[in-house]
Amino acid sequence: MTMLDHSGELEAVNRLYELARDGATESSEYSQLDRQVFHALVQTYGAEEGIVRQTAVAT
Repeated sequence: MTMLDHSGELEAVNRLYELARDGATESSEYSQLDRQVFHALVQTYGAEEGIVRQTAVAT
């Protein structure tokens, strides 16, 4: 992994946090960053069989 990759991933996580903190979890930007960060986690740590990704649903 290059420093540029790490920087971009850190920026995505920070922005995802900002959107969540501000309650903007219904935006397309949040959804795209959520997928990007989740994909990076799976690439880094792998996925175990049977793990189902769950998303919070506001009531």
